[in-house]
Amino acid sequence: MPFFGFTPSEGLLNDIQTGIANKNSSEPLYLLRDKIALQLNEEIIDNVLIQLVQHFPASEKRDTAEKLAGYVKSTVAVLLKQLLSKAPNDVVKQSVEFSEKSLFKDPQGQYKVGVNLDAGLVTNLKHNFTELEAGNDINKAALAELYKQFGDAMIKHFMSDFNKTLDLGMIKRKAADIGAAAVTKAVHIAIDKLIPSLNRTELKAMAEYHDGLFFN
Repeated sequence: MPFFGFTPSEGLLNDIQTGIANKNSSEPLYLLRDKIALQLNEEIIDNVLIQLVQHFPASEKRDTAEKLAGYVKSTVAVLLKQLLSKAPNDVVKQSVEFSEKSLFKDPQGQYKVGVNLDAGLVTNLKHNFTELEAGNDINKAALAELYKQFGDAMIKHFMSDFNKTLDLGMIKRKAADIGAAAVTKAVHIAIDKLIPSLNRTELKAMAEYHDGLFFN
């Protein structure tokens, strides 16, 4: 099945694999789960946005992308710290199994952390990347909609679906839903502001960088 995946740091990959290996252990696992969740948030934003905008010249567009990255990172980190708490291993095991499902291997056998995506979404993104890398024009509004779909899939998986593994009470569940909705809104606004304003050189840089993060 098609997926998005980034190369995790050695530390994150090691922590995920340690959690998987020890998921039936009697030793408390909640601290490792918390470390993985916070580090994952950092690395997703770094890989999807921060490393991308480093290819852009200094501009308002770069500022917009960097502000979005900072907002999502801080919002998710604050939310996670509210949601994560000491928990028995039978609860934590659900989060460990979630991280196991978020681990993929690319065609070269390299580990990636990511999420399964709709085949049509990946096909359409890849088609746009190919056109942009060839120097052709594309429909920016259509590309923005594809990126919103991608953003929604990421938020559903790494926020909403992950939060379901935490066995939250009603108040924390409400906070989690509000947090996911706020991030979704910010991502949509930023995409609508950013993608239509990118010039051909910036679009090509985005295509070349993001092409390596999506797998058919």
